This record gives sequence, C-alpha cells and structure tokens, in this order.
Amino acid sequence: MRILFSLSILIVYTCLACLQAGAACDQIPAGQTFWVRLLQPVSSYSSKSGAVVRGILAQSPQCDGSPIFSAGTLVEGRIGRIQKVGMGFIHESSSVQIDFNRILPADSAPIAIQTRVVEVDNGRERVRKGVMYGIRSTDNLQDRVTMRLMHLPTWNPSSLWIVLAYRATFPISPEPEIYFPAGTDLRLELSAPLPVQSGLAPVLANQEFDEPTREALDDDVLALTDRSSTPAGQDADVVNLVFLGSGEQVKNAFEAAGWTGSDAVSTRADLHVFAAFVALKNYSHLPISRQSLDGRPADSMWQKSFDSLEKRDHLRIWREPQQWKGETAWASASIRETGAVFSFRRRKMIHHTDVDLDGEREKVVRDLTLAGCVDTVYNAPRARMPLYSRNATGDEMRTDGAVAVVQLKDCERPEFETVDASSNMLSHPHSRFTRYLRTQVLSVRNLWRSNAAYGVYDVTRMTVDGIRSKRSRDRQEALARDAMRNAQPVPLAARGLASLRATH
Repeated sequence: MRILFSLSILIVYTCLACLQAGAACDQIPAGQTFWVRLLQPVSSYSSKSGAVVRGILAQSPQCDGSPIFSAGTLVEGRIGRIQKVGMGFIHESSSVQIDFNRILPADSAPIAIQTRVVEVDNGRERVRKGVMYGIRSTDNLQDRVTMRLMHLPTWNPSSLWIVLAYRATFPISPEPEIYFPAGTDLRLELSAPLPVQSGLAPVLANQEFDEPTREALDDDVLALTDRSSTPAGQDADVVNLVFLGSGEQVKNAFEAAGWTGSDAVSTRADLHVFAAFVALKNYSHLPISRQSLDGRPADSMWQKSFDSLEKRDHLRIWREPQQWKGETAWASASIRETGAVFSFRRRKMIHHTDVDLDGEREKVVRDLTLAGCVDTVYNAPRARMPLYSRNATGDEMRTDGAVAVVQLKDCERPEFETVDASSNMLSHPHSRFTRYLRTQVLSVRNLWRSNAAYGVYDVTRMTVDGIRSKRSRDRQEALARDAMRNAQPVPLAARGLASLRATH
C-alpha cells in the first residue's frame, strides 16, 4: 500500500508538471515587477529630460514562474520629468522620472515594454506614480528643533536672532538633489502586458546540481541549525543560505557584488551613526549586532546599502565544522532592514525588518550571480521550519523554509555594454559656498513653517501617520496569526518539487 501511495503521488506531480509544460505562456501580465541595475549615473542636477538611460536586468520578468531573459540583458529608457533644486529659489526638492521602454536581447530584435519605477533599492527617495522624489533638506533633526525654537520670539523677540545666527553658523543640510550612481537598483513594474515572442524560452542563470547531489544536500540541510541566537539566547534570524567554497571565494564574491563589511561597535561608530542620522544619509559600514550559531560567533558579516541609514540588506556567515565533499560550507542568515527607530528600552537604535525572508534570500543569490561568482544553486527544502515566526525584536518573518545552497566559483564579472556617460557628472553644485547659499535660501523659505498653525498641522500629521502605521502593523500581525493557525505543513516531496522548478 505504501508503494502504491508513493507511485500515485509521483504520477500526480508528473501530470501536473506535464500540464504546466504544455501550457504556452504567451504574455507576461501587467503589474509584475522586476529589477534593473543602472549602467550610468543619473542626476537631477545634471541630467537632461529626454536623455537615454541604460541598465541591465538584475532580475528578469517571469512567465509561469520562469525568467524569460538572461541576467545582464540590456534595458533602455529615457529620462522624462526631471526637476532640480538648483539654488532653491523655485523648488525645495528634486524629482526624476525614468521610462524604460525597450529590452535589448543579444540574439533578437529589441522588445518594446511599458514600465514605471516603483522602488529605489535601499533608497531614501519616495516613488509615486513612477516619479522618484528626493528629500527636502530642511526636513531634518536640526531644522525640526530650530523650527520649534522659532516660537521663542513670542515671549522674547531677541531670541529670534540667536536662532537665526545658530542656523547660519552651523548649517546641517542634507543634499536635496537626487543622484543615482551606476549600479543603483530600481524595481520596475509592467504597466501593460508584455507579449512573449515565440522564439523566447525560459533561461537558467546558473547550473543545477544532479539528482544524487540534491538528495545529499537535502539530508545535510536538514541537519543545519534553523536559527541564530542573540547574546541573551533569544532566537534571532533564520538560516536560509549555505555557501560552498573557500573563505577567499566568499570574500571575493561579496566584494565583487558591491557589499561591504561591518565596523565594530564603538563610540566612533556611534558618532558615525548619529552623523548619518542627522544628515539623512547612509553609513556603508554600519555595525551589525552580534549573533551566534550553535554558540559560534559569525566569521564575517556583510551588508549593502544605498543612501538611507534606515534601509539595508545584511547577513552573517558562519563556517560549518563539517566539510561537504571536501569543500568548506558556510551557513548564513540574510535579512532586509526597512526602517529604524530609537528604542528607549534598549537605549539604542534598532531596525525593523522585511517580513519576506525568501525575497532577501533571492536578492543575495541574484547579486552574487550578476557579479559572476555563482556556479550552481539549489533550494533545499526544510519541512520542519515554521512558515511564520518572529525575530528577536518582535518583527514578523515569513519563509517557505528552503535553504539556498550556492556553489561559488572564482568571480568572472561579465563585461556589460555601457553608455559613454560622463563619470564627472555633477550631483550638486560644485562650490561649497554655493551650497552654503542654497542652504540659507532653503532655510529662509522654510520659515513659513515656524508658526502655530503649521505646528498643529505637523503634530496632527505625525499622529495620524503613527495611528495608520500601528493599524497597518496590527493588520499584518493578525493576518500572520491567521495564516499560522490555518497553515498546513507542506510535504517534503512537494517542497522538493517546487525547489527543482526554482531558477535563479
């Protein structure tokens, strides 16, 4: 009976696979998102409307769950709307719109697409209806404090000059112009269906392990510890990656992919954090908190950020005691941080994390693949892993339980065609004195906010935003709790079949 049952399950999955293979995928629906990496800088200060912009596919649009174009395929667009701050007399903030309208496969004719940008990876820019908006430089900690001090002249008129003198002598002005260097990742959304040409077929970015190797990896992955631990012994991040290769290959892979290390926790690092927080910029070597795996500290920690202190991708890597077929195995837990707040209970700044662990796992594999450092990838199932859990700071985490096993190789960065864009493109006024004058102009323009009416509006807006944020978190937690109650354990065979279909 057990044999007959196993054969029945196998026949059902085989039939499903045949049906999916037989169903032709003739178009990719509108609303699907994918990632593009810029090959040239874009600046609200220097770029011109109508200028051509090129990038490469960091993640291809997918048809029936399979990528259609190879990683590194050229994508072309034009700058549409663009607005610079300049000296600040007209505009307080900048904006840029890039309309990517063609995919340029190497072996076929250009393919027209209709897209809009929906996200700047780890960026501080807001995106609305395809337009990327920069920050307002006067919306920072110093200006918030001094704007409220402007109420002092109501009781003591001479205090106005003290506040104005302080702002003129010690200006802290985050850069309001938008600047995207080459290598910036943008998430695009198809605004119209993309027909799939008959000559296009799903592609694989990496090789696949053979079946005996996959079975051996399944057993080894099941022996891994599921989660890391904080120094206090709390369950922390989920182990969702394993790298196979030498320590030098791991280091070279992340460096080639543009990831950076982590500074040790220290007073100097705390000062860097405070400076980045005040200036509304990133800290590319932001310290990563210590966690252990089976009592072992992390051998290395890596992160990737852009222009925001609040957002970054990061992971810790632990060397496993046992080798795998003569190769060193490195377990890793990756996670994406999406916001930062100061915790009075912990007396330090803490980050909130993205609930989707699988998307971050795929981001790491995608980055290393695009850098030419990945040979083979396999998503090994782990049936015992809970689909929903919480990290040490209480944030929700969702995962399918799989561990991406990544066979590394010596990096061979692909040579992508680049546009002859000036490497000296200015991101802001070159002269410091000019930037100082711009700061004073923007500060004077900001004076209209230093009144009781705007103060009431500002407090009301922050209160409403806080209530909405709390309600949103409550809804997400309620949905997660319902999903945890209703979730059925996924059979190991089913997860294994799904992982065989996964491509990176």
